[in-house]
Amino acid sequence: MRHLLLESVDGYGVVNLVQLNAGVANQIATGTHYEVSQQADALVQQWVKGEGFESRATDKPAYEPLAATVALALRLGYEIVYDNRFKKLDRPPLNATGAVPLSKWPGMTAKNGGGYEYALQGNGTIHAQPMLPLTGKPLVAPAGGPEFVAFVRELVALRDAIGPSAEFLLGGRLF
Repeated sequence: MRHLLLESVDGYGVVNLVQLNAGVANQIATGTHYEVSQQADALVQQWVKGEGFESRATDKPAYEPLAATVALALRLGYEIVYDNRFKKLDRPPLNATGAVPLSKWPGMTAKNGGGYEYALQGNGTIHAQPMLPLTGKPLVAPAGGPEFVAFVRELVALRDAIGPSAEFLLGGRLF
């Protein structure tokens, strides 16, 4: 998974173009906002033509491992995740909001051999969804009819057995 970020150093006058790949940042260029935007567009076109790269619509987020999602969120300035599982009102230290430092957040815990994948969404949230365990054999859906319906029901049941999907709000500094 690759992300291109335009990071302002001094307004629109000095901007860095940074590529984030699996959570690792690499500065590609520095220039004005216009210059760096042009370089970013050219780079994306190169990836599309040379590597079959596809960009995603904002309403269809790309899912990746927790560490890469957290690295992207931190790079964008988020520092806190609000997770209801961390609310504590019965003893000190109290945590009425479930706020957790993003860098220490463990994510979701999967059951039954599955896992979770995460997507940073444009509305300042992280979406977590269960992943089926890798079995080594491909999932081949029947062509249609009742067999296809049964296949989809079985997949949904397997995913539900791993755990629920969840959405977590992100925030800046706590204090």
